Amino acid sequence: MKYSKQREMILNYIIENKNHPTAEQIYTDLKPDAPALSLATVYRNLNLLCQIGEIQKLDTGETVDRFDADTSNHAHFICENCHSVTDIFIDAVNQKMIIGELGNGFSIDRHKLFLYGKCSCCSQVKQ
Repeated sequence: MKYSKQREMILNYIIENKNHPTAEQIYTDLKPDAPALSLATVYRNLNLLCQIGEIQKLDTGETVDRFDADTSNHAHFICENCHSVTDIFIDAVNQKMIIGELGNGFSIDRHKLFLYGKCSCCSQVKQ
C-alpha cells in the first residue's frame, strides 16, 4: 500500500485520542495543521484503515460513526447524555459466565457489545 502522510496523521490522531472520535472531529482538529486536508480524504482514509484492520468503526446508534484504534475484542459504554464512549474490557471469567448463560455447545470468538446509560459525570448532574 502506498504511504500517505494524511493517512498517518489520521491514524496517529485516533491512537492518541481515546475518545473514539468521529470523522468530523478528526477533520476539524487536523485541518489547522493540514490545510490541504478535506473531509472526503478523512472518510476515504478511515474506510481504508478499517479495511486493513488498523482501526475499527463503531456504530453506536448515533447518526455518525466513531473510530477506535484499539482493535482488540472489547465492549463500549455510550453515555446517552453527553455521547462519550468508554472502553470496557471483558475478561475470560465474564466470558465463561456468558457461555454458562448460553448453555453447552456455545463458544465466543468475538463480540460487539454496547452498553447505554449515563457516564459518571452526567449521573452527578442534577436534573
